[in-house]
Amino acid sequence: MLRGASLSFLSFRPRPIIGAKLVDLPSISVIVTAYDRRRYLPFALRSLETQTLPRDKFEVIVVKNFEDPESDSIISRNGWRSMYSDEFHHGRMILAGLEESRGEVITFLDDDDMYVSSRLAEVHRAFTTYRDLVYFHNSQTVVDEEGREAPGVKVGVSKNIIKAEDAVISVEALREVSKRYKVDLVDFLFRFVRARAHFNNSSVAVRREVIEAASGLLRELPASLDLFVLAAALKAGGLLYFTDRRLTLYRVHGESWSPTLAVGGRHEVYVRQARARLQLALTYRVVGSLLGDDINYYLCHEVVSRGSFQYLPLPELGTLPQGLRLSPSHVREALRCYRAGIYSPANVIFVIGQSLLGPLLAPPKARRLLGEALVRLRYLARGWFGP
Repeated sequence: MLRGASLSFLSFRPRPIIGAKLVDLPSISVIVTAYDRRRYLPFALRSLETQTLPRDKFEVIVVKNFEDPESDSIISRNGWRSMYSDEFHHGRMILAGLEESRGEVITFLDDDDMYVSSRLAEVHRAFTTYRDLVYFHNSQTVVDEEGREAPGVKVGVSKNIIKAEDAVISVEALREVSKRYKVDLVDFLFRFVRARAHFNNSSVAVRREVIEAASGLLRELPASLDLFVLAAALKAGGLLYFTDRRLTLYRVHGESWSPTLAVGGRHEVYVRQARARLQLALTYRVVGSLLGDDINYYLCHEVVSRGSFQYLPLPELGTLPQGLRLSPSHVREALRCYRAGIYSPANVIFVIGQSLLGPLLAPPKARRLLGEALVRLRYLARGWFGP
């Protein structure tokens, strides 16, 4: 539909703010969160110590549920603030840090990620240059457990599809064009403007008023803050800043929560996948409701995410409850997602199949047999087509 179409008119480049006084420049609050994981936090904090942005232009609030002598020493010597929170919901940990923060711009750092030394300076420059900027997102470098670049790890990083290293986009123009082509707003953004435009909490910065306006739903967010912040910015309107500069080091390791990155014994992987998929399904529901549309990218993906539980051969789940299965009502929702251009025919077929097979796959024995069959098929496919 849009093949070959030029979308360069979406790029917005207003003149920089001239003659702004120092006191008018936005200050930045960095909210660092850590839950149970001590190993990588000192590296994250040291990356904040090396920032080129003057110290009087940013503050750091660390929210964690443990004490750690090394991390606590770094926090203390820099005069940063540390808060205790045992909230499992990531959104509630963020809210705790937000209530203690004073910055006009809020950015985030996961305990296992790191910033390059220029990141906060780039965030500060962007929000200083564009008065109406509500959202900033940079690309990432993938690193391993030791912090070394890991080009062989298959993680899709963020990248502009529009032909520009730095692109400033008006939400209002984006919404107008997506309506013109009858494509969902978020789907349009991901397909034609920036791939993975929300990916990674540590690559996101947002205007304070945007996140505060959505604080009620943020309390219900179990994980994936990055999805939530982008949706909040799209709802608020204003300018979005996308840069292909790799200002965040995204660490992949054995404790990664992502179901595609989980490692360990097969049962352990299934347990992590179950937890991650449940969190993701709940996240899609919360983020989808934030956008306020009757049907949107996130609400549609919540349906597919829920259907994936039927492939997990975990006897601990028992017979899958109705809330974790797809039903005929989801078929109607899938057809609406297809008409909105969000679903492919394969998505619709998946939902129809899962809704029909749901009662048969609900018992743990049936899921175990299906899971074993899928594992065998995967090994056969590797033998036929290579790794």
